[in-house]
Amino acid sequence: MRNLSEVEVRLRDAESSLRSAENNFMLRDWKVTVQNAQLCIELSAKAVIAYFEEPWWTHDPSEQLLSVIEARKEELEALRDVLQRLYALAEDAEMAAPWHAWSTYGRRAEDGSWVPAVELCSEGTAKDILGRARRSYETAREFFETICPRDKST
Repeated sequence: MRNLSEVEVRLRDAESSLRSAENNFMLRDWKVTVQNAQLCIELSAKAVIAYFEEPWWTHDPSEQLLSVIEARKEELEALRDVLQRLYALAEDAEMAAPWHAWSTYGRRAEDGSWVPAVELCSEGTAKDILGRARRSYETAREFFETICPRDKST
């Protein structure tokens, strides 16, 4: 597919989500931090996928990203340490995906009671997902910077 404009759009949105997550972390708004960090991870994964094929309509692009990686493993192995970082991006996308709903609606606890999103999204959760968002965005950005010069030369 080699759709550079789709990659750029998703990467810009991922960067915007990351900046929002970082700003809200500084404000100690854990819920909004988690929401934006999750979105950054999702969009970062979809930016990589979009280079090769149309991303699926899902909040968990990990399965599709893994499929893309496996189908193009030889091509991706030639790109320094990118392959291992793409696997980590898929793992982060899978971990963060449920937070799309949980950070908005909350979720049921083991005892059956309902835990509101504002209680689920603790400082620790926000810090963890924000770290994953930073790593995910950097992986997608470096993938884009590495692959684009190669793509433009062909």
